[in-house]
Amino acid sequence: MTEATNKNIITLLELQTMIKQGLNSLFSGTYQVMAIINEIKENISGHCYIELVEHNDGSTIPKAKISATIWSYTYRMLKPYFESETGMSLSAGIKILVSVQIQYHELYGLSLNIIDIDPTYTIGEIQLQRQKTIKKLIDDGVFDMNKSLSIPVLPLRIAIISSASAAGYQDFINQLYSTEPNYNFQTTLFGATLQGKDAETSIIAAIDEIYNDIDSYDVVVVIRGGGSISDLACFDSYNLASCIAQIPIPVITGIGHDKDISVVDMVANTMQKTPTAAAEFLIDCVAEQDIYINELTNQVITLANARLENTKYELRNLAMCLKNTALIKIEKDKFFVHNFFNQQLKPLLALRFRETQKQLNSYQIQIELNNPQRILQRGYAIVTHNDKTVISAAQLKSNDEIEIRLHKGKRAAVVK
Repeated sequence: MTEATNKNIITLLELQTMIKQGLNSLFSGTYQVMAIINEIKENISGHCYIELVEHNDGSTIPKAKISATIWSYTYRMLKPYFESETGMSLSAGIKILVSVQIQYHELYGLSLNIIDIDPTYTIGEIQLQRQKTIKKLIDDGVFDMNKSLSIPVLPLRIAIISSASAAGYQDFINQLYSTEPNYNFQTTLFGATLQGKDAETSIIAAIDEIYNDIDSYDVVVVIRGGGSISDLACFDSYNLASCIAQIPIPVITGIGHDKDISVVDMVANTMQKTPTAAAEFLIDCVAEQDIYINELTNQVITLANARLENTKYELRNLAMCLKNTALIKIEKDKFFVHNFFNQQLKPLLALRFRETQKQLNSYQIQIELNNPQRILQRGYAIVTHNDKTVISAAQLKSNDEIEIRLHKGKRAAVVK
């Protein structure tokens, strides 16, 4: 049987043409399709090629898949419009609502021609997923766990989750160590990827590492220098937010975004907008306690000195009184004086001395507890200028000679 004698035989091109004509006849209009971008590539000519998928609920296994194209003349308009409206780029993993035309090509088969994208749908999907994540954290009873922790009185030992090359990390370190007065902060960097598909796993691994040595740190600081919504998507992750919510020391975030607050910000103990603001927050915590300790120390020393002077004055008056009384009585009656002293004055004097000794011992203990030398042992220093203690930078000017007294030894310095 030959092709010429059997009229039921057609060529492949004829079959493809029939399919194309049939599809064009059945699907001649424009359709709005919801799908997830599985892959996306930009061609050197300006065209954009996308693979769209639909997953089974709660699974990453696709139940539908198709190729789609955004031709260059359309893509030049759609891409900047979508990015300006959503704050994120067209990338794999996001859910989109597109207007499409169905196309069939004899060589490339079935595909979709995307002619429009609805950015409000994508924004709505992101917000919906955030709300689901927040609800699940609340239902799990972990949403407020980290917020319930108290920031330590002196948060000096800081575990930092960031990238060593990130500008936000450098901003944090510069602010922490360049602000006067310089406190004895101890920082440990736990390197992590803070954007992209590996960010969630990388940050959780850093948290696990901190947890294994949890007693060595007072707070955890998560730092990033801002970015687009898609860059910061990992901070809306349920797994990451749950992990941060449950770590048993306070977490401070300085992710650096100005618009939406991430779920990680919501569950963290303290949210600061930028890495610099996170450093300033820690400096303020320590400065507040520093001022309180100095004020308390000065009050105790002043009170103890006043009490000592008052006691000395009372003792001098008592001694003078006893001396005058004794002389008068001796002149009248030595025997009477002897009995009076032994029976009345001596017990009274002994009692008064015992009470005074107790007071002196109490004052001595208070003075010892607030001994500046003890404060110096904790890393503080006493600065003097012209034999006067400096308590404010306003007391000094450039080229003033000062003396810095440390726990062990002292050094001279010049103000710059």
